[in-house]
Amino acid sequence: MSALSTVLTLLMHAAVLLVFLVPFSWQLVLLCVASYVLRMWAITAGYHRYFSHRAFKTTRAFQFLLALLGTMAMQNGPLWWASWHRRHHRYSDTDKDAHSPLRGGFWHAHIGWFLNGSHDRPNLANVRDLARYPELRFLDRHKWLPLVVYAGSMFLIAGFAGVVWGFVVSTTACLQATMCINSLAHVWGSRRFDTPDASRNNGWLALLTLGEGWHNNHHHDMTSARQGLVWWELDFTYYSLWALEKCGVIWDLRRPRVTPQRSRARARVAAATVRGA
Repeated sequence: MSALSTVLTLLMHAAVLLVFLVPFSWQLVLLCVASYVLRMWAITAGYHRYFSHRAFKTTRAFQFLLALLGTMAMQNGPLWWASWHRRHHRYSDTDKDAHSPLRGGFWHAHIGWFLNGSHDRPNLANVRDLARYPELRFLDRHKWLPLVVYAGSMFLIAGFAGVVWGFVVSTTACLQATMCINSLAHVWGSRRFDTPDASRNNGWLALLTLGEGWHNNHHHDMTSARQGLVWWELDFTYYSLWALEKCGVIWDLRRPRVTPQRSRARARVAAATVRGA
């Protein structure tokens, strides 16, 4: 981030305290939650599963909508986000990983890398498939414009209190929850698959991020649109994508290549082969 962007991000966090200076109502809390869910979904379904991993296909118009909503979450533009995330998977938990808690520590992995200014302008060679769209390049260059529009819409809905709850609080919460996947999901949780990184599955993080907490599953099969692999691994982003596929809004939704059930079946076959040898 530039120095100005860093200052504005820190001011956003400090501005959360404004909740004590505006009238409280449950309608404002509901506005905050709805705003959080909408933009968290845009990050998980759009920035992550679509732009970073191309886990489904869609129209150019819906692609732009995903990018626009994601930019409103104050996590930079779609090209910047996808470029760093693709690098994260290529170099996960190595010295070349921009936000590994094993290499840089918790604070750096959580938000330090995001604020220190050294990751402002990544080489976009790994997102040429996205950079060919001028509207995505526009959002990447003018990432603050959608934020201003979103804050203005919250003012029109509920005045200054709407800006505080619907924009400041929800934006900060969405950013912090997303960053938890970079930090906590590599140190806290269980491992179903023996991946070469330290990714973990964590149900609490999955609830906060609409399914992103099944991080070990994701690192095992990164192009799958589904990250919760069994019924109790709630993955609300995938459920929404499944519904959008049924409605024809998206298509070619990628499913897991290897599920826990298939893994156990393969293990049983391998064990039986060894015993029969």
